[in-house]
Amino acid sequence: MSYGPPNQPPPNFGPPSFGPAPKPSLQSRLLAPTAAPNKKTLMVGLGAVVVGVLLIVFSFLTWLSLSATISEPIPGAGEMKVNVEMSVTGVGVDSSDVDISMPDGVPDGLIDESQIDPDQSGGDGPGSPAIWTIVFGVLLIVGGALIAVRRFPGIGAIIVAVAGLATTIATIVFVADPLGAFGGDMGDVDSSDASAGYGLWLTLVLSLIALAVGAAAVLGTLFPEKLGGPKSPVGPGFGPHPGFGPAQPPNFGQQPPNYGQQPPNFGQQPPNFGPPRG
Repeated sequence: MSYGPPNQPPPNFGPPSFGPAPKPSLQSRLLAPTAAPNKKTLMVGLGAVVVGVLLIVFSFLTWLSLSATISEPIPGAGEMKVNVEMSVTGVGVDSSDVDISMPDGVPDGLIDESQIDPDQSGGDGPGSPAIWTIVFGVLLIVGGALIAVRRFPGIGAIIVAVAGLATTIATIVFVADPLGAFGGDMGDVDSSDASAGYGLWLTLVLSLIALAVGAAAVLGTLFPEKLGGPKSPVGPGFGPHPGFGPAQPPNFGQQPPNYGQQPPNFGQQPPNFGPPRG
């Protein structure tokens, strides 16, 4: 007959097991209030700020160049030629240079009366297409600042990406039709005489950089490991703890050798040593 305890392992009182943290969803990453420090992400945020500032600066450069020659016949004298050179900034500030060539024999008084005032050449002046790039530049600065300081970096990345895409599309349209981009009444100016200025070309190059920065910002937010960041947020209860033993030590809860079995000769008659001697 066995008097040992039932052959059952004792309950496991070991510490709970802490496995790897579950991978956060894309939505939680985009709406996360903070992010882990990451040098590459910081560079992306600062890059967006720099691009936004340069977009605003380039908006005040020359976006439109006009060069036209107008010929007008003068009865009995010949032909008058008017050479017009005009440059317009992205915000609609224009500067003109008009050169009039009169035929020989025309009185000087007639030449003075025929001078053309560029400010009264007709039309209500150019528009200001660069107002859009200024707005997009401000958005890039705001989004880049959020990424750099790690405060709602996901929202900052979305702002940078949208602003980069929008400014790229707008600038391509402006380069394709620089005269039509200004929209205002420019008088009797032919579109064949107009060309994109150097400021508009610089803005186009910068908008492509803004698009690349926006893509890097979104990539660093949704997949931070691509830019050297952690795959999951680090916090209490996530990941292994240094110095913390395994959840169940070796052989814990197992029966010791011969546990619950009868000892040798248990319950048997002791050996007969014979009657006692007097």
